[in-house]
Amino acid sequence: MRKSVLFFIAVFISLGLNAQYWSQQNTNMTGATYVGVDQVSVVDSNIVWVNGMNGAGGAFIKAHARTNDGGATWEAGTYNGFDTYTKACVLAASDYNNAFCVAIDTAASTASFWQTTDGGANWTMPAILNGGSTFADGVYFWDSNKGFAYGDPVSSEFDIYTTTNGGASWDDVPGANIPDAASSSEYGYDGSNCGCVVPGGIGFFLTNAGNIYKTIDYGATWSKTPAKPFTAIASSGVVYASSENYIIVGSYNSTSQGWEWQYTTDGGTTWALCAAASGAFYEYQMCYVPGTTNTFVATSPFSSTIVGVGYSEDGGLNWTDFQDATYLQPGGSNIQCLGVDFYDITMGWVGNYDQAGSINSSILKYDNPNAGAGINTYSVNGNDFRVYPNPSNGQVYFAVNGPNNDNVVLNVYDVTGNLIFTITLNALNSSVYSYDFSGLSKGVYVAKISGKNTSVVHKLTIQ
Repeated sequence: MRKSVLFFIAVFISLGLNAQYWSQQNTNMTGATYVGVDQVSVVDSNIVWVNGMNGAGGAFIKAHARTNDGGATWEAGTYNGFDTYTKACVLAASDYNNAFCVAIDTAASTASFWQTTDGGANWTMPAILNGGSTFADGVYFWDSNKGFAYGDPVSSEFDIYTTTNGGASWDDVPGANIPDAASSSEYGYDGSNCGCVVPGGIGFFLTNAGNIYKTIDYGATWSKTPAKPFTAIASSGVVYASSENYIIVGSYNSTSQGWEWQYTTDGGTTWALCAAASGAFYEYQMCYVPGTTNTFVATSPFSSTIVGVGYSEDGGLNWTDFQDATYLQPGGSNIQCLGVDFYDITMGWVGNYDQAGSINSSILKYDNPNAGAGINTYSVNGNDFRVYPNPSNGQVYFAVNGPNNDNVVLNVYDVTGNLIFTITLNALNSSVYSYDFSGLSKGVYVAKISGKNTSVVHKLTIQ
C-alpha cells in the first residue's frame, strides 16, 4: 500500500477580500410575484435547504427548496399538509432528504413540529415531538446526526428532545436535567433565530423572561446563564453565539420599534451593550461562521439606509459590508438581504430578492476557498479534510466532507509523542469535530490524518 505524506500550506486572507467570490443561484421556488429566501439551513458544502416568503408582504408561501451540489441546481417543493398553518418559523435540515420545521396555526394559536423524510414531497407531524400539550418553538442540528428540538414548558420544565440519528428517533430529556421555568408564564420564542447551536455540542435558546438556556453536551443536560441580558423580552428576541462563553442577544421592543443588543464574553455572568463601533450593524438575521474565533455575518432588507450584508470578525463590535458590484451593489448601493447561513469561512449563502427580475427566488452564494486565517485543506480518500484555524488560541476544528464513504482516523500528539486524542470521522456524515487546546500547553502539536490510501501529517500551532 503506497502512502503519501503531504505538508500543509497555510493561507491568511481575510473574509473581506471577497469581490470575485459571489454568484447568484435560482432556488426555483414559486408562490408569489417576488419570492424571498428568508431562511437558510446549511448541512454541508453541498447540501442546503431554504424557506420561501412573499417578497411583497413577508407572508409565508409554503415553499422550500434544496440542493445537493452546492447550489448548482435546486429542487423546489411545497409544505404539503400545512392547510391550516399560516407560518413556518424554523427550518432545520439534517441531510438531503430529512428536514424539520416549526409551523404555526395562527387561528388556533398552536405550533407543531413537522418532518419530511423524502426531500419535502410529504410532511408529517412526528408523534413524539408533538405529544402532550407541547407548543413547538425550535429545532436545530449540530451535524447530520445530532440535534435538539424544544417547546414551551410542560409541568414546569421546557419540553426538550434530542436525536443522534438525524431525527429518525428522538429522546425526551428528563425534567431533572432541565432547570425549572421561571414562572408559569415563561415561554420560548418561535422565530428562526430564537435558538442556535455551536459545533461541539453547545446550544442555546431564549425565553420571554430573558433567560438563556444552555447545553454543552448535545442537549443531554441544560442550565441557565448566571445572569440575564434583559429582565424580560418585550416582543421578540434572538440569540447567537460563537462558543459557550461568547453570546449575543437581541430584544425587540414593539412599542419603540427598535432592537436592543447585549453580549457576554464569560458565559452570561456579565453583560454589556453591543453597539457597533464602526460599520453598519444589520439586525434582520445573523449567523456565526463555524471554525472562526468570533466571526459573524448579518443581513438586513428593511430600508435604503439599513440594507445589505456585512461581516464582523470581532464578535459584532465592528462591521464591514461585503462588496460585489455585480450582485451586492448592482446599482451602486446595497441590495436587500434576508436569510443567511455559512458552512465555514470559505462558503455561505444569503437569501435575497432579485431586483433585476431575472431570477424570482434568488439566493447568493459566497465561495472563496482561500478565505480565512489558517485553513488547511487536504485530499484524504478523495474527500476534503480541513483543519482550522491554524494558528489557534484554543478551539480547533477538524472537518471531513466528500463523496466517498470511507472513515478517516485522526490522531493528535504533543511534541513528545504522547497521544492527546483520537477520533474516527466519516465524510458522508459531513463530520465536524472540535477540540479545545486552551487547557494544554502552548506550542506545536502534530496531527496524523489516516485514510484508506493516504496519510497526512499536519503541524498545529497553539498560541
